Amino acid sequence: MTMTRCIRIVCLLLMFLAVSQKVKASDKWGRQYLPNNPVVTQHGQHLQFYDNVLKNKIVVISFIYTSCRDICPIITARLSQLEEKLGDVVGRDIFFVSISIDPENDTPAKLKEYAEVFQTGPGWLFLTGNPADIETIRYKLGDRRAKLSDHRNEVLLYNDSTGDWETASAFGDLNALVVTVRAMDPAWRNAKAGAEAATPQPATRTEAAHINSIGLPGQALFIKTCGSCHTIGKGEKVGPDLFGVTSRRNRSWLSTYITAPDKMRSQGDPIALELGAKYRAVKMPNLQLSEVDASDVIAFIDAQTYAAEADRKNPPAHEHHHHDHNH
Repeated sequence: MTMTRCIRIVCLLLMFLAVSQKVKASDKWGRQYLPNNPVVTQHGQHLQFYDNVLKNKIVVISFIYTSCRDICPIITARLSQLEEKLGDVVGRDIFFVSISIDPENDTPAKLKEYAEVFQTGPGWLFLTGNPADIETIRYKLGDRRAKLSDHRNEVLLYNDSTGDWETASAFGDLNALVVTVRAMDPAWRNAKAGAEAATPQPATRTEAAHINSIGLPGQALFIKTCGSCHTIGKGEKVGPDLFGVTSRRNRSWLSTYITAPDKMRSQGDPIALELGAKYRAVKMPNLQLSEVDASDVIAFIDAQTYAAEADRKNPPAHEHHHHDHNH
């Protein structure tokens, strides 16, 4: 055997070992690690967790329970916003999975009702099952809380094809979260890097940067803490539309409710109890906002209400021009 041939064989062996190590590295926390326990979806479908939920997919995983009335619904509402921003890639390239941590009580019917409240699409599964099976799945995914009330605001991101894992805050900047989720796909990541290298683009403004550039009091707080559940003049979401709320509610009451809604309910405030009964999916949680924060949020709601009313009464001049031109 010639020296050249020996060198080639050695090189091939080294390449084989490198590929083998890479596969083993990706399997370490992937298909060789993840459980394949049976689960049940909100539609009553019986699936195997790894084979039918994770295999060959990029998934956004959250842990919820339907009787939760504070953090879980807000996280789900926030992920609903993420789903909307991702558009038609959800259910095609990216999938959402919410796992109940209270399977004894969360039946498929309850999960279906919960999913409908947040208007989730077909690319989003809500899972329950035998408590022992769900416990195994949760343990393997790192959710080892001792009590239901031990909330976490993080979601897990997983690409089964690469074995890559990532954690992300559900309360972070939504535009940044979109990029983080899309970047779990190497093809998307490489295409984006290639496009930016070929044609340098101006930096995209994130939500926070956009907010700071406008500088409206309370806007950042509203988007971060209220926007998941409320709109201002665009209809109800999982909470009431806040358009004109300062004309319907006393400002002092609003400030107290924003800063301590749980205290108002425990004290039997009739309006707080009425809202809690009407919007059962999400009872307003205590978000640890100060009176100054509440004042800023109220000011932002006022500003948005005024602007919307002014536009309705006096449409911008260019709209009149367009109308006259058509005639």
